[in-house]
Amino acid sequence: MILINALIILLLILIVLYLFDKFMKFLSYLGFRVREGLENMNETTGIDKKKTYTDPELNDNPLYLATVNAANISYLKEQVDELSGLKQKITSLEFKVDENSKGITALGEQFSKSAQELTGRDPDSKEPLPMVTGI
Repeated sequence: MILINALIILLLILIVLYLFDKFMKFLSYLGFRVREGLENMNETTGIDKKKTYTDPELNDNPLYLATVNAANISYLKEQVDELSGLKQKITSLEFKVDENSKGITALGEQFSKSAQELTGRDPDSKEPLPMVTGI
């Protein structure tokens, strides 16, 4: 009788562990990372666990290489699109700089003309200014 009770308890424990594993997989499917949280909890409690990088040895796997190439191509396309946008901005900026240059030149000519009308002489003239007399 005791043996049957022990087997039933052991069977219940195994069922609970099996369901717990299925529950963990379900949570990871939903996006929860319970196992990483448990590992981090072990690190904070002082349990030393060395983590090392293990190479997945996928460099010979054509599907892996194709996936990496597709990701690289996608990234490079984004960079080229960004450069194309910059080229368009530079082109429009060149036009605006030319327009501003023409406007500034026109303003300088207008100021020169106004100064000549006010003083009655050419502003670029090297002759000395007339002296005021009769005061």
